[in-house]
Amino acid sequence: MLPAGIMPVAKRLTLIASFFFITLLVTCYLSLVTVFAGSGLVSTIGGVTFVQGTQQFWHTSARPTFSGVTTASASVTGTVGSQSIASTADSSGNWSWTPTTDLTGDNAITITSASTTASFTLTIGALPANIATASAGTLAPAGSMTPTIVFIIGGFLLLFIGGRGFIGSFSKFNQ
Repeated sequence: MLPAGIMPVAKRLTLIASFFFITLLVTCYLSLVTVFAGSGLVSTIGGVTFVQGTQQFWHTSARPTFSGVTTASASVTGTVGSQSIASTADSSGNWSWTPTTDLTGDNAITITSASTTASFTLTIGALPANIATASAGTLAPAGSMTPTIVFIIGGFLLLFIGGRGFIGSFSKFNQ
């Protein structure tokens, strides 16, 4: 029989394991939501894939549809030239917006949702001949989240194993 106020070792280990498991799940969920939701605020312009971080983008259509991904039900605001963007993402985080009037020449673009902002110049017209183009087959592939997830899970496993050893060192005093 243990003195009052001292929890049995098995019960403490169960509580610690539960804490680490719940922390692991919450961290993985928040990591995935953040990565997937914020990775493509602007995904396409007029059906053409938009590369994040681009400073200038060319399109031949005077009214290209802007679309992307953000947090579910988040509002998307900003400006396209002199027009204001107002859109709300659906339950999957997808949003789109089409200008109400024709765009011409260079247009300053700023699109914001939550803490993510995309700013660049959209030029309506043909792509200049001196700018190199690449097909999808020659572009570098997008990164993989697998290493990040493996490292997060590995870190939590190490914490769990270390926690068990730490608690085990105290169990000697409770015998």
